[in-house]
Amino acid sequence: MVKSIDAVSRAMQVLDVLRDNPTVSLAKLHQETEISKATLLRILKTLQDSGWVFRSLNDASYRLSFNIGNVGQQRTDANPLETLGELAAPIIQQIEGKLRWPADVAVRDGLSMLVVESTRSQAGFVLNRDVMGIRPHFLFSGIGRAYLAFCPEAERREIINALKAGSGKEAKLAHDQVWLKNLLEQTRTQGFGVREPAFYGVRTPAGAQIEAIAVPVFSQDQNRSSVVATLSVAWPKGSVKEDEISGAFYHCLRNAADQLSEKL
Repeated sequence: MVKSIDAVSRAMQVLDVLRDNPTVSLAKLHQETEISKATLLRILKTLQDSGWVFRSLNDASYRLSFNIGNVGQQRTDANPLETLGELAAPIIQQIEGKLRWPADVAVRDGLSMLVVESTRSQAGFVLNRDVMGIRPHFLFSGIGRAYLAFCPEAERREIINALKAGSGKEAKLAHDQVWLKNLLEQTRTQGFGVREPAFYGVRTPAGAQIEAIAVPVFSQDQNRSSVVATLSVAWPKGSVKEDEISGAFYHCLRNAADQLSEKL
């Protein structure tokens, strides 16, 4: 009589739970499978290494990989934003490893931007760590400015006209043609968008405002005209010199954005 392999059986239990849930925490997996957390971690690590499972950088939750088994069998039900986050995860980890500050990947979401993956939960300082789902403004965030400056002209006009129809400070700035023209030209010239640190209330425990820059991730079409996402890095104000921002920081982000573009 052929005996079953307990380790494989437990792995299948884990995959069954992941199949039935968009994302699952370690505690939820323990509750559903009654497998010890230590054993679950070993199973999950094996499944991650084999390309079956992805672990979010921001909240440490688990889900089935969009590209199951790394054998080209892509899930037909994969969420495009989760797929982008999974592809970007090792790249933004590389950014943080090189620059020593947290990095994000974001996309356009209507009239704002949406952060879809981040290394902020691993940051050495407090920086709005629960960032998933945050929707920064176009005209005040580095990621919004980077997107707006480099997206196709028709899309840019659509966004600006919609912002003008709104209310508040962003609508007022959208009507300021001189300010907006200068902002977009400066962003294109330097190659990156700069966060407006004074607009946002997030500060470090020491009271420092947060600075950030972002670059566009272009599509792989012939003209590279579409912007599919942005990559950004953030730090406490005054912690990074101006020449570092326009030098090492920009070039690291630009290279990373080109690397992500090739994956998409």
